[in-house]
Amino acid sequence: MSENKKKLFFYKEYIKKNLSKKIKPIITEKAIYCNISNNYYTFLFPIYFNKKDISKYLNRVYRINITKLHTNIYYKKKINKRILKKTFAGKKQKFKKAFFQVKYF
Repeated sequence: MSENKKKLFFYKEYIKKNLSKKIKPIITEKAIYCNISNNYYTFLFPIYFNKKDISKYLNRVYRINITKLHTNIYYKKKINKRILKKTFAGKKQKFKKAFFQVKYF
């Protein structure tokens, strides 16, 4: 195996171990309304997931048949937090939001 393939293999193993921490469902009023009306669900995914990876992951873990899949990437935002007359500057991480429609049998 070449070095790139070894790195990719170890990277994929690392991803599998830490996926449960990074992939989360989004529960907001808008997400619940879309779920009730159109069977749409929203999840947060890491940036490196593409649509094929997302659909494979959802099929394996939740055993869902997906009819439509949309993704949005949200970029970093600057944050200024003020605590006890001191300001702290920081950034939010960038993330990917996936919207998908489920087919019920």
